[in-house]
Amino acid sequence: MLVAVGILLWLLGTSLSSPEGFQQASEIMTGFFAKFILWGILTALAYHICGGIRHMLMDFGFIDETLVVGRNSAAISMIITVILSVLAGVHVW
Repeated sequence: MLVAVGILLWLLGTSLSSPEGFQQASEIMTGFFAKFILWGILTALAYHICGGIRHMLMDFGFIDETLVVGRNSAAISMIITVILSVLAGVHVW
């Protein structure tokens, strides 16, 4: 995740530096490989957020910490991650 944040910050800094920098960032993002990397970063971010929300709900006591409920909440978290990943892919491409 740390490398992903570095890539995103570099891309943001390049695009905000000047009109030429924005053009350069736009040209970088037109390639398939760059879009694939961005989709991977967004998918990892969605997984991280879904897992974090799940754990926060468990810590606050909204979700029981039993084995069955834990497995079900993990499955729901993965389903939401897949949905967000597909939406991110549609948005990127």
